[in-house]
Amino acid sequence: MKTNSELQHDVQDEINCAPNITGGEIGVTAKDGVITLSGNVPLLKNTRLKKLLGVLLA
Repeated sequence: MKTNSELQHDVQDEINCAPNITGGEIGVTAKDGVITLSGNVPLLKNTRLKKLLGVLLA
């Protein structure tokens, strides 16, 4: 099982790979294995990021 720090790092890495997201727009915290995201993203075009965030867009 991954530590909170490892989970947070993994999610931050995925967000940083998203071409439509610039650094600092999304905050990532991890506690007891639960990831919490905060911040604003104007548009989610990146399919990989949608899957990561669990966003279902019609």
